[in-house]
Amino acid sequence: MSVRTARWILIIAILVGLLSIGVNFYLQYVAFNQQIASDAALTELQQQNSQATLSALEAAGVSAQQVSQGFWYITTDQYGNQSIAYFDLSEWSAQSGLTLAQIAALAETVASSTVVNKNQMYAVPESQLPPDLQFHNELYSGQLQPGQFSDTQATLEAAYKSGMATADQLWELSYMDELQGDYADRDAIDAADCKLFQQRCSGTLAITLTGNVVDEQGNPIEDASVSVLDDSSIKPVTTDDKGDFSITMSALPLEKIRVEVQKPDYTQGIASAITLSSGKSVYELGAIQLTTPIVSLTIDTAKHTVTDPKDTANADGSFVLTDGTSTYDIPAGAIVNPDGSPYSGPADVYIYDFTRDTVPQSLVDLDTFDDVAGYAGNLMQTLGMPYIQFFTPSGQELAVMKSDPMLLTFNIPGWEDMKDNFLDRSEGPLTDAQIQTILAASEADPDGFPITSQFLLDNKISTFAAFWVFDTKSGVWDNTGARLLNASGTIQVQFYTINNERS
Repeated sequence: MSVRTARWILIIAILVGLLSIGVNFYLQYVAFNQQIASDAALTELQQQNSQATLSALEAAGVSAQQVSQGFWYITTDQYGNQSIAYFDLSEWSAQSGLTLAQIAALAETVASSTVVNKNQMYAVPESQLPPDLQFHNELYSGQLQPGQFSDTQATLEAAYKSGMATADQLWELSYMDELQGDYADRDAIDAADCKLFQQRCSGTLAITLTGNVVDEQGNPIEDASVSVLDDSSIKPVTTDDKGDFSITMSALPLEKIRVEVQKPDYTQGIASAITLSSGKSVYELGAIQLTTPIVSLTIDTAKHTVTDPKDTANADGSFVLTDGTSTYDIPAGAIVNPDGSPYSGPADVYIYDFTRDTVPQSLVDLDTFDDVAGYAGNLMQTLGMPYIQFFTPSGQELAVMKSDPMLLTFNIPGWEDMKDNFLDRSEGPLTDAQIQTILAASEADPDGFPITSQFLLDNKISTFAAFWVFDTKSGVWDNTGARLLNASGTIQVQFYTINNERS
């Protein structure tokens, strides 16, 4: 290669290198400007989102200052369950793909919520909560494994009976009994706690419970009796012409208080509150809805008569009552006074058949318990149930005890819905094979009620509706066994109004 050729090759290489550097510099310049443009567009979009959100929330009743500073909002769903969320305008507006429809949906939710200023609430990690609140949250979290609730309670009971329980263990056991409506056991444990540790000796909080009693149309119900289930020493009050009531009482911190509403020719109503600390003195229970029966009739347990011709009063004192959907076989002498003493004479009977669309919220928003899960959550929101009441002519409610129950035969509300998986559960619908498993177990035990929560758990049939009975004395739902009579969803269960076998 000549010197001249080598020189030209070197010059060309230098030019190519310079061109490459220039191209790269240009491309970086273009990319940088594109990024600036993109950032500017993103900033402009976020500003637009922010302004649109501000306008929508102001229209929903939130002040501009609350929106800019952030706020908490408390929502209540159709079943009465509450949830709390925090709104931050910057985070909200920075969402990718945020639409006007989403902004409108947020504004609609906030408009129907309770808005709380940012500085009035703050999030606390679970580990920093007081031990009693951590224990409460654990029980109510729905995260307990099958048997864990009863195992925890058994451990606490063993420590209590041995006389070695700590103050914290006594409170925990007392609280578990209280949640389940075992008020006598709760009081005995609190008495032991007071004697040994000078704790929970008497109510230290002066509180007021307020509420409003209404019918299905939202009209006030006057002269309904309102009482505190777990404390018979508190005198019942009656609602005024607006359906309002107020009860002043003393309570302990983190106490579950259940209020019962009664009036003849209406369902029973239950509402509850959990006391927190001395920082709160008024607990608003909200509207408690009562519903009228679909069938009303009168029986006489002394004369062995019934007013409805489609029903049967037998000579032995037993009755067979029906509303066309549910049938109640009532043994002789089963209808008694609330204290379990015999009752003889006329009784007004009110029969209801609730679907999940017609069941009153005052019966849905209640704790449910079974032997497997312990606290099993709020399950009444998914299906309906039959319901029956007995009253003396003077309006005193009568009872049927668990130790001498009725036999209830009825068609499960929502049977076809379960087969169609209307809740869109991950386990899928109730299958024909599962129905046959339940039928086979029922036929193998024709005198028993083998379809329990444990049976459903053992056979992995989570989509079948376990049956629940409302214990009017404790104010909670108890799981009870059933037997399936056919593939159309007809079942039989033992039915009562008071669980007198509760420990």
